[in-house]
Amino acid sequence: MLMSDVMIWVAIASAFVAGMPALWMLSRGLWPDGFERCMAVSRTGVGRSLLIGLVPVIIATLLIAVLGKRLGPVPGILVSGAIIVWGFMGSAGFASVIGERLWANSEAWRQTRNGGLVLICCALVPVIGWFVILPLIAIAGMGVNVRALLGHAKAPEAAAPASATLS
Repeated sequence: MLMSDVMIWVAIASAFVAGMPALWMLSRGLWPDGFERCMAVSRTGVGRSLLIGLVPVIIATLLIAVLGKRLGPVPGILVSGAIIVWGFMGSAGFASVIGERLWANSEAWRQTRNGGLVLICCALVPVIGWFVILPLIAIAGMGVNVRALLGHAKAPEAAAPASATLS
């Protein structure tokens, strides 16, 4: 293995470590209501989300197979990329719950960032992280998204902001 091959994998891992928490922060910033629903679902446990997440995986696999036979590889690549990103965006709830439990006194966005880094660093563990933990994170994220869309856990109502008075 050449040094350039090693550097390619280092670059991929570095981009992954920076990109995934950024994706979760983007989800938190752009879709706060959906993010709160995903976080509420994530608090209820991983098992159900993992099982429910298998449904979109099976549907996407069948869709990719059909599209691949009829239209070639490009539509399948686009569908698989979209479903994977959708799954990882659902796992933003897990990242926030981990950060909330480990850094309880921190700001909410820092909890998401720090919990996301913990989750991603677990996925970087050689072999078991790459081939077991990372796919499970995506599949559980898909389950979280499905459960959040179907309304299995409601987001807690936000408290009304206190009005500041100027003296």
